[in-house]
Amino acid sequence: MAVKDTSSSLFLIAIKESFIALLPFIFVNSLLALIVALVDVWQPSWQGSAAYAWLSQFGRLLFSFFPLMALLSLSFHFAKYLHVSAVVVASLSIGSQIALHIHGSEAIDLSNGFDFLFGDARAIITPILVAYLLQRLMVIKALNLLQSTSLSSYLKLHLNLFIPLILCFVLVTTGIYWVGELLDMVLSPLVDSLAASSTLFQLFVRVLATHVLWCFGVHGDIAYMLVLGVDNGLQQVAPNLTLSQFTDLFVLLGGSGATHSLLIALFIASKDKNAVNVAKLALPFALFNINEILIYGLPIIFNPRLMLPFVLVPLFNTLIGTLLIVSGWVSFAGNDFAWITPIFLNGYVAGGTLALPLVQLLLVCAGVFIYLPFVRRYSLLVGNKGFERDLIKRVQLQQDIEKISERNYARQQSEDLAANLNLEKTIKAVLNGELLLYYQPKISLSDRRVVGYEALLRLRNERGQVEGPYFIPAFDQAGYSNLIDSFVIRRLRDDLQAWAKQGFYPRVSINLNPNSVLSQDVQSMLIELLGDMADRVDIEVLESMFVADLNAVEVSMAHLRQYGFSFVLDDFGTGFSSISLLSKITIDGVKLDRSILENTGHHKGQVLYRHTCMLCRSLGFNLVAEGVETKAEEAFVASAGVSTVQGWLYAKAMPAAEAKRYALLQESFSEQTADSRGESKAELKVELNTEVKAGLKANSKTE
Repeated sequence: MAVKDTSSSLFLIAIKESFIALLPFIFVNSLLALIVALVDVWQPSWQGSAAYAWLSQFGRLLFSFFPLMALLSLSFHFAKYLHVSAVVVASLSIGSQIALHIHGSEAIDLSNGFDFLFGDARAIITPILVAYLLQRLMVIKALNLLQSTSLSSYLKLHLNLFIPLILCFVLVTTGIYWVGELLDMVLSPLVDSLAASSTLFQLFVRVLATHVLWCFGVHGDIAYMLVLGVDNGLQQVAPNLTLSQFTDLFVLLGGSGATHSLLIALFIASKDKNAVNVAKLALPFALFNINEILIYGLPIIFNPRLMLPFVLVPLFNTLIGTLLIVSGWVSFAGNDFAWITPIFLNGYVAGGTLALPLVQLLLVCAGVFIYLPFVRRYSLLVGNKGFERDLIKRVQLQQDIEKISERNYARQQSEDLAANLNLEKTIKAVLNGELLLYYQPKISLSDRRVVGYEALLRLRNERGQVEGPYFIPAFDQAGYSNLIDSFVIRRLRDDLQAWAKQGFYPRVSINLNPNSVLSQDVQSMLIELLGDMADRVDIEVLESMFVADLNAVEVSMAHLRQYGFSFVLDDFGTGFSSISLLSKITIDGVKLDRSILENTGHHKGQVLYRHTCMLCRSLGFNLVAEGVETKAEEAFVASAGVSTVQGWLYAKAMPAAEAKRYALLQESFSEQTADSRGESKAELKVELNTEVKAGLKANSKTE
């Protein structure tokens, strides 16, 4: 029973949010309709102007798109709460609507655009049926094309939608079609009987039918007239009073459902702030009998808590108005009035006395009393204690979803689509540019010599600018990290061979994707291309790599270590299990992340850094301090026992030729002693800065 209640409430939440999202669209439509109607009544001479023609046509065309907008909004919100694809639901719904309007060999007239298609009231029902049916079909494992695959979960999900999508389309389209045919068979004789009945009976049927249709999102008056085929609103109910005038005076007091009574009840009893805000927004339009904002904003449609009084109050008003006319208590002067004429004013114009306005006032008050208990109940269920939010959270917990409704599947799908577009753009930028391998020196604090490099990936874009590896996360996420790793390994091999021919044999560390160390293909490539110089290659690994399968990583590292490769733990200090991890893994060195160096501005940060260094040295690890940018930081890391540093204080990453030149100049500079050749030392320092300036300038955007 609780599950059933939850499903019902979730349905109402989806309906409510769907039409609240359309409020700006409904507001604009209502405003345009009001402006045109006011011009018709008060300034008919303007009807021949170009501005009036444009405005009226624009309003009609915009209104014709409402079913399409409702279809899309319902598709999104029901897909959101049922955890199916919003794009698929919308596509199926539109496809079903198109299929329902194709009749054999009869050609479709597109001269009026798609009014024939999206003017169909079934466009509001279709996405709801599609969403629920698709959800049911998706959980049937027999309909899945892929049971187990190495494809991404997103791709697997949408490939498995193929069969449910076809079945859903066929079932929904045929179901709606045959239900329509059945209704047509049932309604045809009823329509004929209705046309032959009395005017008062037709009046009650019209009020009942139009308001029931409104409850399902269908424009009641328009749909009723389409079914009957004629506008029977011109029939005489009483002397000097047509059927349409009767409904304007007694039934539609502010719009369908007696809007004025509902508005007053909301202001009196509702504790739901959203409902009150919708009422405030709808009030100016309700004065002119336009109440779509209220119908779709609360909403009333598909809402059993408000549907009953929405139908009951107009029927009550119809009964009272009929009794007054039959008894002869009210009479009419025969004066014409527009449907937008405000309440009381239209009664005075139609009757010529204050009798009709007084009757209207009593009907509004009676309607308020009918609406009040329903509004209180609606407010209790929806407004108090965050009912909707609690319900959404419970449903998501049951379905093992951690995020709240705004972070559900529909939004994730949107993010995935944006990521794919960004990946496509990134790949295009990389293909149009040139990948480079730059080298940032590692400096010995004791003699200022270059003791090694870290190889860092760079991209020269189409404009010739050198950028950092912003594209790596996108490539990793898309599963293309092996391409990046392959480039790094091959380029390092070329640079090391070129340096060897020049008698230059530096030690270089490389960063690979964490999964690459476990990949046999990448291991084979490392051995094949760098095996003969492996004693000069350090592979930097991240703490996260050891979390998934520590034993597998250790086995892989041991295999590569046999060929001479060394391993360094990179970005140490950024994880949450660094200390315990050090006792479990076999590595040769540790690179201290700049994040812990940045905290040495206070005493606790200094203590942490010093003790971390002491711990690593005690375990026999070589230490490298990353991100040294100031002399003060250099002095501190030296006092902590670090002998090798890397950072902007010394040099940014640079091309291979510049990196070698920098190392040679540093070596030449370090050979000069301050006491015997201070002048030469200063000159060499100036020379060093001049020589590497060009290389460093090219890297102004790099780390």
